[in-house]
Amino acid sequence: MAKPTPEDHFNIEVLKLMLQLAWSDEQIDVQEVGTILGAARSWGVPEPEVATLKKALEGGVTLPAPDLGLLRGRPDEVLEAARALIASDGRLRASEQEMLEELRLILSPGR
Repeated sequence: MAKPTPEDHFNIEVLKLMLQLAWSDEQIDVQEVGTILGAARSWGVPEPEVATLKKALEGGVTLPAPDLGLLRGRPDEVLEAARALIASDGRLRASEQEMLEELRLILSPGR
């Protein structure tokens, strides 16, 4: 099995964040599952990581918190992934907009 690359590590951390966002309302819908798994596949995330992700999507395991230090290095990509997840159900709630703003602040340099 190939060793995960730095890009794999970044993508896995983005997926962890997306997973936390998806579960933030204590439920996950089929569109969110599709968005997260679709991102994992399109980014070429190693299969063992995808399997762990699937378990977390089913509520079977809790992933550790994402490495915000790593994510701060590429905030635009992280926010793009978060927006895609939030938009996946076709609705943008005020709470989701607030969450995006908080994430933007968390990822800004100097935090």
